Amino acid sequence: MIIKKKSLIVAFISSLIVASVMVLTLVGYLAYLQLKDEELKGSYQYLLAKVNAKVYSKYIEVSRLNAKMETSGPLKGNPVIEGVIRNAGYKNMADPLMKVKFLDKDGAVIYEVVFHPQEPSLGTGSLTQVTIPYLPNPSKAPIKPGDSLAFKKILADCPKEVASEMKDASGFARGAGRWSGRFSFEFLSLDFPQKDI
Repeated sequence: MIIKKKSLIVAFISSLIVASVMVLTLVGYLAYLQLKDEELKGSYQYLLAKVNAKVYSKYIEVSRLNAKMETSGPLKGNPVIEGVIRNAGYKNMADPLMKVKFLDKDGAVIYEVVFHPQEPSLGTGSLTQVTIPYLPNPSKAPIKPGDSLAFKKILADCPKEVASEMKDASGFARGAGRWSGRFSFEFLSLDFPQKDI
């Protein structure tokens, strides 16, 4: 009878261990599915923003695009790029990501910079934004159809060749301190804010 009682206890403990392993495996699998779902949502949003930029970029006008050495204010002595983007389309747009290429006289790319025109001049806000799961990210104000947005960004990693050309062009000549080459630009991503219900 003692052997049967021990066998029964061993069987019961073994069953508890197997059941707990199965429950933990199921919990781990559900957590994995949740993480994978969030990852797929992020990938989908990223690809959607890229497609939006490709399709809608024909409705975005860029004017007064210029790179120069800033001569006043807090950015004095730093190379900056500035210009104006205008939403000439039919939808509200937000958070455009822009790539500008600096070209020499032969059309070769010397330098390229990627930035969000809606961000402050130094490229980041005064406070670091932390993503909190299950809370929406703070959205930027939309650029409505017909509206324009002036931007100015510091070129923090500007190559010496480009910066020195802007410095060497200083003087009394028209366009002094400006990039003498050409630019090409494209929009890499773009969001369409959802309408308030």
